[in-house]
Amino acid sequence: MKLVFDTEVILKFYLGEKNAGVVRDYLVKVSSGEAEGFMNVLNLAEFYYILYRKSAKMADEKLASLKHFGIKQVDIKGDTLWKEAARIKAGNGISLPDAVAIATAKELKARLLIGDDAEFEGLEIDAVRI
Repeated sequence: MKLVFDTEVILKFYLGEKNAGVVRDYLVKVSSGEAEGFMNVLNLAEFYYILYRKSAKMADEKLASLKHFGIKQVDIKGDTLWKEAARIKAGNGISLPDAVAIATAKELKARLLIGDDAEFEGLEIDAVRI
């Protein structure tokens, strides 16, 4: 099973928000090899800067922890992924990082793990809302 983590669900886990335990369970599946976990570099940047605003040390520690779970970074190479994200963004009222997460999940043929963000409503994606 392939999983793409949106920024919001990872923040839920690291900030101890509602359903952090559900996110932890998915991260454990990645760590154990039961699933493959991915995060786009743009979503990693979003995760990092949100935590960095709170504390540079926290941002570095949480990023190292996330990578320890075995989450693989998906870089934007070539034109396919960023163009798909742009098409998703253009056709919907969605943020660019969320559009990139969707495009990443589509490219990898993976399930996208999302939070309570209303931007995802009405989009035809294989997603689990946490």
